[in-house]
Amino acid sequence: MSGVIAGACMAAASVVTGAAPASANPNDCPKNYVCVWGDSNYEGRFLFVPGTDRANVGRAMNDLTTSLWNRTGSRVCFYDNDNYGGSVLAIVSPGESRGNIGRTANDRITSWRAC
Repeated sequence: MSGVIAGACMAAASVVTGAAPASANPNDCPKNYVCVWGDSNYEGRFLFVPGTDRANVGRAMNDLTTSLWNRTGSRVCFYDNDNYGGSVLAIVSPGESRGNIGRTANDRITSWRAC
């Protein structure tokens, strides 16, 4: 009996230690949303925002974006600071996605809006 219990505990421990960080499949990004992920290739933490304007991504995603998808019908500009301030880091066309936003914008995005 103790061998069965030990085996069950070992199996449960391997599932827990093998867990990946939360992520969302890029295909889960709804139409008319801007979706951003913390890691390349749409992995890691994520934020899905309806429409084209976000004055501040919030603490959970501020300066942590590496990949994105613009599923809106508008071109979207991504900014370095909140309230659309600072440098324009990237301009993304309607429907465009980027598995890696690139060195100049990586982990720097704080806000975006249609442009």
